[in-house]
Amino acid sequence: MKAFRRFAKKERAARLEEVAIPNLQKNDVLVKVSHCGICGSDLHAWLNHKGYESVLPEVTFGHELSGTIVQSTVQDGKYHVGQKVVMIALQTQHDPSDPFCQNGLPQLSPRRRVQGLHLDGGMAEYIAVEEEFLLPIPEGLSMELAALTEPLSVAEHCIENRTSIQKNDRVVVSGPGIIGMLCAISARSRGAEVVMVGTEMDEEIRLSAARKLGFETIIVGPQLTPLCKQVEEKFPGGADALVEASGAPVALSEAWRSVRPNGTVTAIALYSRTIDLDLTQFLRKQIDLRTSYASSKPDYLRAFELFKNGQVNAEDLISNYQLKDAEQGFKDSENLRVMKAVLNCQK
Repeated sequence: MKAFRRFAKKERAARLEEVAIPNLQKNDVLVKVSHCGICGSDLHAWLNHKGYESVLPEVTFGHELSGTIVQSTVQDGKYHVGQKVVMIALQTQHDPSDPFCQNGLPQLSPRRRVQGLHLDGGMAEYIAVEEEFLLPIPEGLSMELAALTEPLSVAEHCIENRTSIQKNDRVVVSGPGIIGMLCAISARSRGAEVVMVGTEMDEEIRLSAARKLGFETIIVGPQLTPLCKQVEEKFPGGADALVEASGAPVALSEAWRSVRPNGTVTAIALYSRTIDLDLTQFLRKQIDLRTSYASSKPDYLRAFELFKNGQVNAEDLISNYQLKDAEQGFKDSENLRVMKAVLNCQK
């Protein structure tokens, strides 16, 4: 079978290779992959960025996938051949003695792994997955859109569990990449008023897509009006909440300026360097500074509900590539030429 694989721990060291179809271990199922998204984590690993040292030197990328079960080793399992499924990407085998499992936060367990970084993933024609980490795709949901379930679950965890945004809240989302966009959609689905923030580099593709989806946008940059002043014009007194999804250190360090007293700032991005944070400014406005990491099964289930309610439009978000063109998808993602690159793994 064909697979897009990293072959060395160095920058851009990945290529399409011919490899064997995976052998199944106990409790595994074999999934014929339909679609697989290129995630920011895939991009960081492909570029060999700091913070991704745990990624295997040789591994098939891809953890945002949809597919169909074609084989199973599980007797009396929950799933059957022919069933359409998505994979839970960040995986912790359930252990009732693990406090993170007990509290519904398996993604925080030190036993966690990411399939596609720490074992072979879904940028391939087939993938072997432990049955525990599968979820059935709801009837009527396209395989293309189902490939966005994992990133939408990440946004749902952020908005539902780590930001607690409610109806009529005034929200700023900094960073119009796919996670920022899905956070904005998630917040709007709860009745919040959302403004998306990006740079001039985001204008052609990402901010344009945001406006097509019905969001107001703000452009920031060294020669432009400061974000806090633009937010004040839109939300007098400051936003109730700011979600930082850009990964730009200055966006997080300056977030307090755009948020009202007793508001919240939630960081969902990963940052390439240590951030110089003037915590006193957050303290004087009693702003809650929170973080949000990954997702768990309930977040995936809420993501399915957003899909079923028509909250997410694939046409304005997804750019499709054939598996053989995976490298081009990575390059276009790196250069902000697409909102979300998704590989069709059967073409």
